[in-house]
Amino acid sequence: IPLEQVPSAQQKIVQLCRQLNKPVIVASQLLESMIEYPTPTRAEVADVSEAVRQRADALMLSGESAMGQYPDKALAVLRSVSVRIEKWWREEKRHEAMVLPDVGTSFADSISEEICNSAAKMANNLEVDALFVYTKTGHMASLLSRCRPDCPIFAFTTTTSVRRRLNLQWGLIPFRLGFSDDMESNLNKTFSLLKARGMIKSGDLVIAVSDMLQSIQTHLCIELAVSFAIYSALINVRMEMTATGKQRSLAQPILWSQFHSTK
Repeated sequence: IPLEQVPSAQQKIVQLCRQLNKPVIVASQLLESMIEYPTPTRAEVADVSEAVRQRADALMLSGESAMGQYPDKALAVLRSVSVRIEKWWREEKRHEAMVLPDVGTSFADSISEEICNSAAKMANNLEVDALFVYTKTGHMASLLSRCRPDCPIFAFTTTTSVRRRLNLQWGLIPFRLGFSDDMESNLNKTFSLLKARGMIKSGDLVIAVSDMLQSIQTHLCIELAVSFAIYSALINVRMEMTATGKQRSLAQPILWSQFHSTK
């Protein structure tokens, strides 16, 4: 394509991949000058910032880290520019109005998408500190990532291959853990893990989404059970606030809750 069309073509490709829920990597000689020099050009910094603003899943170095003289510095520059642009995006509350079409092929898949879309929207509106997703296949984690919420997404799965695959997608911090059928136990386990690592703290607001219910036989029933749990969670919150004037952590497949340390 003509050189002058490259920027618009890149943006269209990134947007299309996101709409189709496909990971997209931008690797276009982002910091090429750092193969020989310890600092990037202003044009390269602007190129990196544009890829971040386009909400690409990943930015990749090639020659800069493979044969360059300053691989560590190149990676540090890429990270610092990306973090700063994302922080600016959140501070300016720049929520884009991209329409995300349904990508599912069944009614059950559509329910999963609606749940994740609602969870991401709720996370932005309530300014929560994190999203938790408990997933077998990684599909619900990828749907949350597609929505580009303002908070980090902690994904928990029992499969190593799923954890590795989720590393590539926007905003996801994946962990491999064993789970029980008791969601409250799973929540407590993951809260303890992330708190020990300094990733969350007491009082953080969290939304949790799960497709790990073992006792339901079909995917459709799983999603309907999740939908019912939203209603149940809201009832429990109202009852709890009426009885005590406070809100406690509720172990439901999807809910918003204040995490209070018990230790």
